[in-house]
Amino acid sequence: MTAVTLALAGRRVLFLGRLITSGQPAPDRLENVTKRLGESLKTQVVEVFGQKKLLKWSVPGAAHFFVFWAFLILSTVYLEAYGALFDPKFAIPLVGHWAILGFAQDFIAVMAVVSLVVFAQIRLKNSPERLGRKSRFKGSHLGGAWLVLLMIFNVIWTMFLFRGAASAAHNLPYDNGAFVSIGIGKLLDGFSHATIETLEHVGLLLHIGIMVVFLILVLNSKHLHIFLAPLNVLFGRRPVALGAAKPLMSDGKPVTLDDIDDLDEDAKLGVGAVEDFSWKGLLDMATCTECGRCQSQCPAWNTEKPLSPKLVPLSYATAEK
Repeated sequence: MTAVTLALAGRRVLFLGRLITSGQPAPDRLENVTKRLGESLKTQVVEVFGQKKLLKWSVPGAAHFFVFWAFLILSTVYLEAYGALFDPKFAIPLVGHWAILGFAQDFIAVMAVVSLVVFAQIRLKNSPERLGRKSRFKGSHLGGAWLVLLMIFNVIWTMFLFRGAASAAHNLPYDNGAFVSIGIGKLLDGFSHATIETLEHVGLLLHIGIMVVFLILVLNSKHLHIFLAPLNVLFGRRPVALGAAKPLMSDGKPVTLDDIDDLDEDAKLGVGAVEDFSWKGLLDMATCTECGRCQSQCPAWNTEKPLSPKLVPLSYATAEK
């Protein structure tokens, strides 16, 4: 399963890499990183790992914070899962028996489930079926969002099934700390050893199977931002103030007002097709989460006009497919 998944994932990553780098040059974005390396690294810590911008929206921001850290911390559980395929008592070298790691794994998993409930309530409350055009989710791919919430839930319950059975079979590397896994293990104490062993094996394979399917889903959905958002932040403009508007471009060259009268009739001004976007613009589109916050703040959209900033990257994604 892992070999096939890595092959499919690698193919998708190569395609996305070629697609994004096919955009027009944006040398200023690269200069921002090299000239302000310290600031760029600080921004990664604050905005990516600290989730600073998302925490401006307290409840959904906090929910996203926990889910983001669940992806990071629960990667250690997958390391343990792959190790358990070869050694039932496998533990991560050096830190594999630390109670604090077991606690962090179980705690972040529980908080991720709470966050899933929050996300579900937000989506139901702001459903386009209820609010119509006033919903910021209007035009978003709603089915894909619900599928991802389901997949995250599947990751967590299979994790607790595998770890709970491992605890009952005395294979869990944590004697304490992993409070949920150990608690489930105590509930399974009355079952036979063969039953517990079967539950552990089934839970382990389901946990890994869900992960490999989820990886392919993420790479082919709006949740690609899990991997692309750090790059997007890295190449963002610094400082925050953008300064004067950039000159109008035609065929990759700046155009002044004096040049307009001399342009050929077939000359392109600005962006007229997908290939006219810079590579950073294509990266922006691939990183779009379809949250609809840009649409909810758009004056044109709010005055009942058809223009929506969210539908620009969504139209691009449709053209890509």
